[in-house]
Amino acid sequence: MDAKKVQWLKNAATLCVAVLFFVGTAGLLAQDSRVPGGSYKVPLGAEVRNGKMVFETEDGDYRWWFDSRVQFDGAWFFENKNDMSNSFVLRRVTFAMKAQLARDWEAEVDVDFGEATFPEANLDARDMWIKYSVPKSGLSFMVGNFKEPFGMERLNSSRLLTFLERSSPTNAFALGRRIGVSGRYYNQYGQLTLAAMGHELGTRIDKGQRDDGMSGNLRLSVAPVNQHGKNLHVGFGYSSKNPETLPDLAENTIEIRARTENYVFDPKQLHTGDIKDVNYYTRYNYELMGIKGPFYFQAEAFSTEIFRWYDKPEVNLRGAYATLSWTLTGETRYYYIDEGEVGPIEKPKRNWGALEVAARVSYTDLNDLGAGIRGGSSKQLMLGLNYYPNTSIRLMFNYSIVDLDQYATRKGNLFGDDDHSFVQMRIQASL
Repeated sequence: MDAKKVQWLKNAATLCVAVLFFVGTAGLLAQDSRVPGGSYKVPLGAEVRNGKMVFETEDGDYRWWFDSRVQFDGAWFFENKNDMSNSFVLRRVTFAMKAQLARDWEAEVDVDFGEATFPEANLDARDMWIKYSVPKSGLSFMVGNFKEPFGMERLNSSRLLTFLERSSPTNAFALGRRIGVSGRYYNQYGQLTLAAMGHELGTRIDKGQRDDGMSGNLRLSVAPVNQHGKNLHVGFGYSSKNPETLPDLAENTIEIRARTENYVFDPKQLHTGDIKDVNYYTRYNYELMGIKGPFYFQAEAFSTEIFRWYDKPEVNLRGAYATLSWTLTGETRYYYIDEGEVGPIEKPKRNWGALEVAARVSYTDLNDLGAGIRGGSSKQLMLGLNYYPNTSIRLMFNYSIVDLDQYATRKGNLFGDDDHSFVQMRIQASL
């Protein structure tokens, strides 16, 4: 028998085995694919809302939608003393599914496949929470992994940021996502959120008989003016926190650090080093935001007080930023009073898209020389140009000038006084 016939017979035999396997297991597969819990069914519809695929039952009790994004960044540095990476990175590649369950319940699962710095994993668990809203009350409760209620810029989604990165003071003082529980009440005037937050996902270790580093958080915001295209927001945040138990820090030790509003060069030049013998520390945040047609202004101030054992002096650190943007093509922004947060700009009015220019100044001071803390300080100007071809795509270009003091050395590993500039760009797709 020639080789071609032998090969044909082998292929035929393989196909027969595959067919028999499929037929033999069809019943089992059908049984496994059944959804447990009875035969309750409701017709499901699908549509695109603001660029998002949404599935919803006809009675409105259940809804599922995706909120994913891809962010491709690049950056180039100039006049720098320290070697800095001119490169490209996949800043974020997120996949999130959000759901409304039986009308009053909500849940979200959100993961990020973007590039991390070695040896960290390239898979990051982000929002993972369950929420219950008390009907017709403005009251809701949430458990899981979510952003602590502290700092307006930190709470804003990364896909809505005016610039590629959040400001340095936000990076230093607003911690972001933690395991916790929260409750929120809102009405037509504003919102109040209270939360108890624990550790950051991925940092949990065997603590023996020690408690987790917990924080109590409060955020209050009011909107005395709240019309579409005409908004005024004033907010206040407070947090009291114990030191977290981390694998790379000694007990009762914290560190505060910040990027200079760029991610491609990851080392954080602003870095306090280890602040030891910490009893607890408090953080304060003050918010001001205004929208007037195509103009948008947002500013925040931060401060932290670190209280230590053994009569060691109190440490005081601070920072602030202010942002101003103008949508040249006339679009305004949305504002959500129930969350006290700014939303996206409107759908572009012109067929070719929308154009926005923006500027931000920031100041971060991680020095307290009287307490022996020399983490460095920065003054930074950021200019931005954003182009929105549609509601799903955005092209961003930033130019920044950075003024660092002599103590901005990343714990002595870099040269201080490294005043420099850089340009950075992003192409973003929101799915």
